[in-house]
Amino acid sequence: MTDVAAPWEGVDLSSYALPGGGTLLAALALTAYAMQGKSKAGSRSNEELNAAIERTVGGFFRGIGRYVAGRDLVGEPRSTATWWRSGVLVNDAGASVEDVAAIPGPRTPTSPVSLSKPAPAGRPPAGRWLLMPLRVVASMGRALAAWTRWPHAARSLVRLAPLAVAWGLWRHPEQTGPVLIGAGAVVLLVAFTGPGGLAWWAPRRATDDELLGPAVWAAARQVLRLDEESTRRKWLRLDPDLSAEGARIVLRLPLEWMGGKDAMGALQHIIDTRIPGEWVAQWERSGASQYVQWTRKPKSAEKPVLPEYVEWKSTGNRYEVFVGQAIEGDRIVDVMVHTQSATPHWGVGGDTGSGKSTVLYIPIVHGRQHGELIDILDTKQNSLIEAEGHSGVRVHKTVRECISAFAEFMVSMMAAEGAMGKDAAPGARAQLIPRLLVIDELPTLIKMAYVWWRYGLKGKGTPPFLEWFSIILLQGRSSDHRIVVGTQQFANTFFGGTMERSQIGTKIVVGLQDRISWGVAFGQSTPVIQYDTTVKGRGAFADKRQAPDAEHLYVREFQPAYITPHVAQLLAACPSAPGWFDAGEMAPWITEEVLKEADLVAAVRSFLPGGAYGPTAPTTVTPAPAAGVPAPSPSSGHVTGQGGAPGVTAHATAPGGGPAPAEDDALPPTYSLAEACAAGIVPWKHATARQYKKRSEERGISFPEGVTDGRTTSYSEEELKDWVTRWQASNKRG
Repeated sequence: MTDVAAPWEGVDLSSYALPGGGTLLAALALTAYAMQGKSKAGSRSNEELNAAIERTVGGFFRGIGRYVAGRDLVGEPRSTATWWRSGVLVNDAGASVEDVAAIPGPRTPTSPVSLSKPAPAGRPPAGRWLLMPLRVVASMGRALAAWTRWPHAARSLVRLAPLAVAWGLWRHPEQTGPVLIGAGAVVLLVAFTGPGGLAWWAPRRATDDELLGPAVWAAARQVLRLDEESTRRKWLRLDPDLSAEGARIVLRLPLEWMGGKDAMGALQHIIDTRIPGEWVAQWERSGASQYVQWTRKPKSAEKPVLPEYVEWKSTGNRYEVFVGQAIEGDRIVDVMVHTQSATPHWGVGGDTGSGKSTVLYIPIVHGRQHGELIDILDTKQNSLIEAEGHSGVRVHKTVRECISAFAEFMVSMMAAEGAMGKDAAPGARAQLIPRLLVIDELPTLIKMAYVWWRYGLKGKGTPPFLEWFSIILLQGRSSDHRIVVGTQQFANTFFGGTMERSQIGTKIVVGLQDRISWGVAFGQSTPVIQYDTTVKGRGAFADKRQAPDAEHLYVREFQPAYITPHVAQLLAACPSAPGWFDAGEMAPWITEEVLKEADLVAAVRSFLPGGAYGPTAPTTVTPAPAAGVPAPSPSSGHVTGQGGAPGVTAHATAPGGGPAPAEDDALPPTYSLAEACAAGIVPWKHATARQYKKRSEERGISFPEGVTDGRTTSYSEEELKDWVTRWQASNKRG
């Protein structure tokens, strides 16, 4: 076959087309000539011409370089893509609504960025395979739409591919066809195995630095007053995964940046609003390299939960009383009352029925196990019934008995102080035995004592009861005479003053507490802590420790130990008390000299057994019947316990046998002004009665003094009616 010559064979192509460089030079020459002509016409100066030429040539070459390098031809980069890595769109002015919507949100370790739409739940596998070609095509379309996010190498390859294909079809058409078919097959294979098809591979997930860094940098650059030429990589660094442990955000600070409080707060605000989670700043401003570093705020430890039941245990130390468990920080600790330190006396507060009387069993058992002698003042007469019937525990129930025990306890304390001195008689100290006074319902006792004094005994002036209490609180520790109180509120009125109340070193409150009672117990500046009031006995406590991060008492959530079911058994196992105690006698170290001195300074003799105001007989401890033997009736007499055997009952006895007369039954009932108005004793409404009370004082008509429990003043019916009569008579005269 004769070869047919191609039309262009033998023709010199160089005469028809200039090389690429020649074409470029010709274009530049023509441009320069045209602009020079304009310059001659006076439109531009020579400097402007040279600058225009440089801009034109530079822009031309930059455009070629951007095209070949796979970068955007004009403007700032629209994504964070690099030569080998894909990127995410940046929030620039040229981004379209669709582009912004395509920006992926903060990722999670288990949710990679996908180019495919998830299949609806419940679709059968067959449908999935039938629709796979459509999903593959759709994923290819989404991939093409994300052109600006491609790696620059891939974009460069796509841009240069048409030139390579054109050259191949021109110079080697036979070989180029199969290559194009193979390339297409590879593209289809990649598409079918990708996220739109079999999902054998997935595109690289964007890092947190790519997703969140641009927004942080755009705002931080303004605060730092950096120019637009400053690059983010030089000043700001975000770890790729900010959810990882130890993740950091580091921002360099210019040396000339003043960075006042407002500016530092602005940088913190940027992080708080643009980075998920909570971040803590650490500033370094003193070195040659200044920066601020943010680390994720440590997760607060899960708050421990107190058990609903705490078993009581003995400490083996007389001066350490285990009372329950509390939460300190992120741990549960045992609560000890250290009675040898600054907290010799302690107390429990709470409303009636909150469980404070149950807590008082703890010092009773602990004291008896260590040989202490216990006096209980229980005007409710049944709140500490589990402690009755055991040697070493005297329970005083009437007001007269309680006040007498109060007086004897104070004299015992004063005598013990003397017996411990250097000038004491030999052997006096050996007689001493530690003693504990447990007062249940202190406000009730104080109020009843005042009613008894004012209306029962017709006493004049102020009774000495609170003065005794104050003296014991201030001096009791040095003589091993301690007090534990149960009270509705730790008000100064019940203790004689602020100085005396502060001797109650450990204060425990149980049950629901109103804000006033909380402030009275722990101080007005102490914040109220929340605890579950549905749990029996749950409350709070504070000793004389200051809060680690504030200037107020360290109050902790508290669950007292529950000892009630074991009280009788534990007390029965304690050593017997001395016979004089169970017999109701005064302490043997109380001498006549001490008694005279105490009576001189505190007026106690009249309130002791046998005195004018004392009980007709002391409170004694008598053996209880053995198991299975019926208890004797009150009229069957009593047996005085000389040996202090376990299983005894404490009560007051008359000289001729049998129980003492109910000396408090004759006390008149008392009413607050509101109660008196409601009962008709005062014939006006409460608001009117209060006005008349104020007016009567202005007219010189005395109003009854009454008695108070610290919050409410009460009056007898007789004195209220007397005041009403005098007030009405004054109105008639007027």
